[in-house]
Amino acid sequence: MDDINPLGENSIGDYYDNYKQNQLHLIRIYSRKARNSIFAMAGLWLASDVLGLMAVNIFTIELLFSACLVPVIFVAIAFLALTQPMAAAVIAAVVFLGVWVLTILIFGSAGAISGLLIKAIVIYFLISSFQSAREVNRIKKEIV
Repeated sequence: MDDINPLGENSIGDYYDNYKQNQLHLIRIYSRKARNSIFAMAGLWLASDVLGLMAVNIFTIELLFSACLVPVIFVAIAFLALTQPMAAAVIAAVVFLGVWVLTILIFGSAGAISGLLIKAIVIYFLISSFQSAREVNRIKKEIV
């Protein structure tokens, strides 16, 4: 009962401490949301590449390793999202756009529209990770 004043009310400092703990908890939640969005992008990318290889019936170990390259990069970026969610979202967007541009350069205009549904879903996850990262930044500014 040391933290309760004679009127039975909590002090303003206690409210601020609870508020700060709440905000830190929200930072962890939004950082995990950003991480999970990037993990989902990695899983979707891997599933799409593996299904594409199986569809054209050229499923080899070498092509499987090359199909795993971008998802492995996304998984590494996802672990960065726990500490730096905005940086992870930006890096994920740069990797995605880089792969898309590379696909266009290699396959021409067909590369721009091939797998459009998968690209749209990846863009959704990118937007989701940016929103979560923006919330983390807003909360960090608020509690400083």
